[in-house]
Amino acid sequence: MSGIDPNLVVSDEIIARMTPDLTQARGLPNEAFTSEEFLHLELKHLFSRTWVFAGVKSDVPKPGDVKPIEVAGRSLFMTTDGDGQTRVFHNVCPHRGARLVVEQTKQARTLTCPYHAWSFSLSGELQGRPHFHGPDNHDRNSASDVCLFEVRSAAWNDWIFVNLDGQASDFETYLGPAIQRYQDWHLGSFRVGHYQPYRFHCNWKLAIENFFDNYHVFKVHPALIEMQNDYDNRGMTIDGHHMFNYPTMAGEGRGLAVDPGGAKLPDVPGLSPEIKRQMRYCTLFPNAAMTLFPSNVQFLMFEPVTVDETVMHMWFYFVEDAADSDQHVEGREALLADWETLNAEDIGICQRLQQGRACDAYDGGRFSPYWDNGTVHFHHQIAQALRGIGDFAR
Repeated sequence: MSGIDPNLVVSDEIIARMTPDLTQARGLPNEAFTSEEFLHLELKHLFSRTWVFAGVKSDVPKPGDVKPIEVAGRSLFMTTDGDGQTRVFHNVCPHRGARLVVEQTKQARTLTCPYHAWSFSLSGELQGRPHFHGPDNHDRNSASDVCLFEVRSAAWNDWIFVNLDGQASDFETYLGPAIQRYQDWHLGSFRVGHYQPYRFHCNWKLAIENFFDNYHVFKVHPALIEMQNDYDNRGMTIDGHHMFNYPTMAGEGRGLAVDPGGAKLPDVPGLSPEIKRQMRYCTLFPNAAMTLFPSNVQFLMFEPVTVDETVMHMWFYFVEDAADSDQHVEGREALLADWETLNAEDIGICQRLQQGRACDAYDGGRFSPYWDNGTVHFHHQIAQALRGIGDFAR
């Protein structure tokens, strides 16, 4: 599989079909959603050429905290070192290639290989190699060129991103549009209060496409369409690598449903009246997303498990003490129930999207010029990243 040429899988002809004229455009072929070989190319090429979400800093909040993670099929781990810096490393000993971390740990002082007991600091430096020069002849950090393989990483609030090949543009350029658009949202006031995974029976791209497809809301999500004002329902706004939307809430509630008499959650302080009426959401290329409401934020990551299985990881954030206080249990549970209903609706429709990709007659789609700019743009980004062209050229 590693020898497959992305230039053949995503040809010039396929890319040319992704024209800005949405009335004539076609998307990626069925194989992009049904072929294990195509998924292999994505894991190898697409995810390595850009910044991708890796995990939440709140999983390793203190020095000595260590957690294994997987990003695009690579085994990595996150740790917070003695200086309070969160780092990401390849989960492998540089000596003979044994996996270092197999479970989450707290208060670790060093990382010790289970094979020959080589030890490393939480910053990745070699600490010692027992019996390295023979029985009882130990080496104590005499090799400055031996260290753990650190992955280029950066943090935005609670969210850790990595660039696997180390050659992407700087993180501020990559995430700049989101940082700029949400600078007035006071994201530092939010704390994680719940994590929930959801399994989708579809390709990862279909799951994230469904997330940013505002067109299907009127048909699939009756409660959500009541919460969105009809006049500002629209397709996605493209800015850099990412896509944004900001419908206005039609009534009071926690975000997904009109519920003026329901359980309350405190709003983040200092939001302008205009912002407090918005339900903002975005996708962060390639496979992360966010939804922002005045009282809560969701961060999502769509993990490709197999070509037709995706896990949508969701972290739920609330304002300060509302994340865990007894006072706001009812509000948190009501919000989680709202999302449970909405996600069940999406899981069903996404499975039908996957089933439809088995039809030979389907040739990449017919698109609405009002709604579907995001889908065609996303497909074009996937194609460019696989080929290493455009914004992903090195």
